[in-house]
Amino acid sequence: MFARKGSMWISAMAAPLAAVMLSGCVPGMSNSTAAGQAGAGRVVTDPGAMGKTRIRVLDYFAGGPDKAWMERIVTAFERKYPQITVDRTAQSWDDVMKSLPLKLRSADPPDIVPANNGWQSLGTLAKGGLVLNLDPYAEAYGWKKAFPTSIQEEHQFAPDGKEMGTGSLFGAPIARGSAVEVYYNRSLLKRTGGHVPRTLTQFEENMRKAKAAGITPVAVGNLEQGGVTATLFSLINSFGDRDKIADFTYSRGDMSVGRTGFPEAVTKLKEWAGKGYFTKDFAAVPGQDAAQAFVDGKALFRFDYSGSLPLQQGDSKKLGSFVLPRAHGGDPVVTFAAASNFSIAAKTKHPDAAAAFLNFMASPEAARIATQVGSMPMLSTPELPPDHDPLLADDVKIAAQVSDNDSAVPYLDWATPTLLNTMTTHMTDLLAGKASAADVVKATQDDYAQFQKTRKAK
Repeated sequence: MFARKGSMWISAMAAPLAAVMLSGCVPGMSNSTAAGQAGAGRVVTDPGAMGKTRIRVLDYFAGGPDKAWMERIVTAFERKYPQITVDRTAQSWDDVMKSLPLKLRSADPPDIVPANNGWQSLGTLAKGGLVLNLDPYAEAYGWKKAFPTSIQEEHQFAPDGKEMGTGSLFGAPIARGSAVEVYYNRSLLKRTGGHVPRTLTQFEENMRKAKAAGITPVAVGNLEQGGVTATLFSLINSFGDRDKIADFTYSRGDMSVGRTGFPEAVTKLKEWAGKGYFTKDFAAVPGQDAAQAFVDGKALFRFDYSGSLPLQQGDSKKLGSFVLPRAHGGDPVVTFAAASNFSIAAKTKHPDAAAAFLNFMASPEAARIATQVGSMPMLSTPELPPDHDPLLADDVKIAAQVSDNDSAVPYLDWATPTLLNTMTTHMTDLLAGKASAADVVKATQDDYAQFQKTRKAK
């Protein structure tokens, strides 16, 4: 999730975003353009020249650091550009994803929406002309230089809707990152005589020691059938090649899932479950219960997504995080993306103001606000607050690692609209002894192959 340039991305990011906010008009789009398509009009990038404007933003940042970040972003933006008022509505992730296509087809949709990456959401909306082609704004604001190529790919689709990871920008990242991480309990790691692993073998030795000491090695809850996904992605990254994983996800060339590290990851995950490294009876444990058990100190490790743990005040000081090491050595490969994609509704009446807000959400100031609320920054990495905890420092280290090593990959399930369900269902069968690793690989490849036929036919 690529081709990153420059340590911590700050050198490429800061200057373009700061400068273009004050630029004048450039070739771009007009409100009379067909839905979702770039036109031959002009865009305005100087908020001072937009007049009194009110834009509506829909997001799923309803609590915790997410909510705190978004509220501060709105406040900072309105303070800087008082002529633009931002009205935001926060809903749950499920509610947003279920209602988004209907909202965008309505006569008066929100101006800015959080379309999810991949074919499940953004690809469908882009092809249907429901979200704006942002290329004119990418040119005006310098996004093509400011955003690492690999991050741009996560938001790109061909105008005909047949390809992902190339073509035009239909969304923009925010200056907050999200990675698939391995969280650990610092005191339990010390108690078992372990250390932050540099190899997959060392990680497995940590799990073995924890089990021998009567400590649950990995907190897992798979009642909802998605509880092993983060572990699976981490293992794919451990065994697979970054470019091959990206090529599979973006349907580049004749790539099969068998060449991504997926078969080895499925086999290893099954092996770990068989050795008793996961929560007892994990198939019947809700995912949130497993996450809470980890936070409560009842397990050594937890594979999860950045910012997803149910942390209360002070909890994070007990924890650390790292990226699962490569099975055969080398720099770690990381499933990594912006914490959200934001797109502009094709029917918006205020595209210039909406784009200005997207630009602000990707700015160094927005990254600084991320660290202030305890979240992983992205696109630029400001200094940590004086009172930061060790977990935030680890998150920033991961972001730096991704940038310096060009080591991020997209989420594998973005490859088809149904792949996540296919993988989770068959992984559940595997762990219940109802399917083999080969069955999981075949079902995943069949899903992928069927979508390729559909994609190319349309």
